[in-house]
Amino acid sequence: MLHKGKQGEENPPPGIREIEVIQMYTISDILTDINRGCLANNMIEDCFTYRIIYFVNDGNNGRKFYIDCSYRDLRKSLENIIRGKLTLTNNIVIAETTVIKNGKCTCLQSRSYSFSLEEYFRRVKGECNSRNNQYCRNAG
Repeated sequence: MLHKGKQGEENPPPGIREIEVIQMYTISDILTDINRGCLANNMIEDCFTYRIIYFVNDGNNGRKFYIDCSYRDLRKSLENIIRGKLTLTNNIVIAETTVIKNGKCTCLQSRSYSFSLEEYFRRVKGECNSRNNQYCRNAG
């Protein structure tokens, strides 16, 4: 077969559609990231109040919220945000978790984390197409 593209490019066979792979994160992933942020900033976790900044995006509308909590309540607060705000028509983005250290705002997350029921239902249906199949289970 003659290759007409640049070297290293491949033409997919007809009928094959590209599936966008979206990473599905868990609350444990966020907590691990926050713990790394605490370690990197040489913090004693229990000595600070944590502010979780998150967005609820529904179509073209996005609303910003925040919640303050202690270190021991981080998991419960994240669970309440996701359970209380996530619907079939929106997504939740945990944008930042911050503390005030030495009078300055310190960000503890290395990235933001998005939660959507669309990705969850794709995984439940077995339409997972990810190399990391840790959270991919076929419910059929």
